[in-house]
Amino acid sequence: MWATRRQVISALATITASGFLGVSFQERPVSASAAQVTAQPSPQGVPMAETVFKNVQVLKGIPVDEFLDTMGMFAAATTKDCSGCHAPEVVIGNREAFARQTPMIQRARQMVGMVNTINQNYFGGARRVTCYTCHSATAVPTRVPNLAIQYGTPLPDNPNAMEVIPAQGRADQVGQIFARYLQVIGGSQRLSELRSFTAAGTYAGWDTSKVEVPVEFFGRGPDQFTTIVHRNDGDNVWVFDGRNAWFAGVDATEPNFVLSYTGGNLQGARVEALVFISPQLIQQSFARWQVSEALIDDNAVTVLQGSNPGQTPVNFFFDESGLLVRVVRWSDTAVGPVPTQYDFSDYRDVGGTRRPFQWVKTWTNNRVVVALKDLRQNATIDAARFARPTAVRRNN
Repeated sequence: MWATRRQVISALATITASGFLGVSFQERPVSASAAQVTAQPSPQGVPMAETVFKNVQVLKGIPVDEFLDTMGMFAAATTKDCSGCHAPEVVIGNREAFARQTPMIQRARQMVGMVNTINQNYFGGARRVTCYTCHSATAVPTRVPNLAIQYGTPLPDNPNAMEVIPAQGRADQVGQIFARYLQVIGGSQRLSELRSFTAAGTYAGWDTSKVEVPVEFFGRGPDQFTTIVHRNDGDNVWVFDGRNAWFAGVDATEPNFVLSYTGGNLQGARVEALVFISPQLIQQSFARWQVSEALIDDNAVTVLQGSNPGQTPVNFFFDESGLLVRVVRWSDTAVGPVPTQYDFSDYRDVGGTRRPFQWVKTWTNNRVVVALKDLRQNATIDAARFARPTAVRRNN
């Protein structure tokens, strides 16, 4: 049973990266007014979900990456994988099975309409109610109180909450916290002298069945960043050129498909690039900051939340030594925001600067562990490394 579930979750991670998950919702929406998602402005040339996936009815007018994140919200809220809603044949890689209507797909359509109606009628259209509001990681929400919870030990506050509680008396400490962070990783002067870096190591996630495979990173200041995962069946490539972000690889839906990132995913690509290449620019990249406090594994951390108008916020977590140990960002979806979390560790000295040699990236559709073996600073990098990637074909 576990092997089967593992295969399904692996497929979820793979298909999500590729842009194929959830291709077929064939039943009619509850009503056009209640269920239809309002289209959001997207970069020119970015395809909408209904132009890439088959028979999309409710989730029209949203970019492909947001569509995939919406599938991730369904999975996170209900703890279901692909086969939880789609036909069971998806477990063995039958892509056509995603196009088959199932009772759970029908119910998911109804739930989208219900959530949109509640938000429209009671919250002015703001996405205050999401799938997770009621499900909370349960397939079937209960309507009967659980006395064990009521009289048990209260759950600790979620350190990754989007709504942070400002710490008393610390509102003016943002600059000090960043200054300390920059100092412990090498100092502003030395960091400003770094123009580029290359790194190599291993990558293991659900998309590799947790098997370690080679990975390469290329970064050029201030915010260009490329990741290449070398799987046995071909490469997966993520590129951020400073303005645009893309994915191309063996997990792509079609042989010539390149996924463009939008919204929170595009913003997240830039945040990731700044953390690895130009940390001295993080503070000035956000218009507003809040200071909060939290616990990670019972260790006290300081949380700085940066935000810009019209964007989801980003939380930066610093331990008592001043090191950045976690970053959490959000991407808005048709049914509410979903998080992406980075946990950094194993900081090592490289040419007078301290770099994390291990990090874990976790989001609704995958969990990846990266361990570096080599990192070189101010390396010469071909500009083509940061160009829009070409489609990658699977090795036979």
